[in-house]
Amino acid sequence: MGMLGRKRQLALCLLLLTTQAWAEEAAPAEGSQPKTVIKLPLKLKPAAPDAHKAEPAKPAAPAAEHKTEAKPAAKAEAKPEAKHAEAKPAEAKPAEAKQAESKPPEKMEPAVKMAPPPAAKNLSEPSPEVHAPVKKRRAAKPKRKAVPAEHGDAHSASEAQQVRGVVDAIVEANARYMKSHDKAYFERFAEHQNPRATVVTCSDSRVQTNAFHGDAVNDLFMVRDIGNQLATAEGSVEYGVRHLHTPLLIIIGHAACGAIKAASGDYGGLEPAIRKELATIDIPKGIDPTNGALLNVNNQVETAIMTFAGEVEGGKLAVLGAFYDFRNDLKQGYGKLVITNLNGETDPAKIREMTRAGQFFKYSFMK
Repeated sequence: MGMLGRKRQLALCLLLLTTQAWAEEAAPAEGSQPKTVIKLPLKLKPAAPDAHKAEPAKPAAPAAEHKTEAKPAAKAEAKPEAKHAEAKPAEAKPAEAKQAESKPPEKMEPAVKMAPPPAAKNLSEPSPEVHAPVKKRRAAKPKRKAVPAEHGDAHSASEAQQVRGVVDAIVEANARYMKSHDKAYFERFAEHQNPRATVVTCSDSRVQTNAFHGDAVNDLFMVRDIGNQLATAEGSVEYGVRHLHTPLLIIIGHAACGAIKAASGDYGGLEPAIRKELATIDIPKGIDPTNGALLNVNNQVETAIMTFAGEVEGGKLAVLGAFYDFRNDLKQGYGKLVITNLNGETDPAKIREMTRAGQFFKYSFMK
């Protein structure tokens, strides 16, 4: 058969398929039951260049049955290549979908049964858990033999002896203090404090009030921190100045100050809390420790004058800077308390002149 014969045969098949499709899509006659048509798309292999794609078969199924039947005409006219195509599952019917939605979910019994709820406690009585359990007597353990210090924990033993020595010294000193003062002495400040000066000094253990004051009880309002600064203890200083109304604020630095040495170097490896306090000490890096301590005292005096400007300008507060020289760095004697700043004035000659004249409330900016 030639090419022309093949084309005529293909045209005849397409005409028969079109006529059959029109007949199926026509309106049903009266009294006939409409059929639900489920279309199954077929995946066909690519045809020859001169061939046309065949329409997929349309299987029909009655509404009352779940099985789908393919139409004979469509089955007869399908090409052999469609046999190997994969058929997709049929779409669910609308009636079946609605029935599935309206059906309640199936209740599943738990695999493990739940335990019964705990019994309610009587809250009107105390719980037995709050009472300490009765301690049972234990059998006495045999005493260990004393171990020589060189074989035992010598470090812990030395720390324990040190703590005991400090506690004994404090208790004995307090006993002597009580014997040297009568009842009337303590009654003078038993109900309130009335200090004459607020003192800001370093936390260094070598700096103590008995080094520059014979009896600081109820006379000095002491504030201590590393670096004898206002920034880290401003609330305490403000309480002494504005609530206890002390007319004198003293800033005392000292020789060989560890805070000054650390602030003038690299302290990045220290703990965060210590770094926070060192950051408010404004001195140059690498400065000599003695010069750094003197500069820090001047900076603290200036900060105090600015913080308490109302008391300063009203002549109610004098700010004094001093250096406790227990190492004789200033060559004026071991343990000397040297006044280095008076209301912002740092010239030693002018400081001596002002103190002799009693000008403690005259400030360097007041000309």
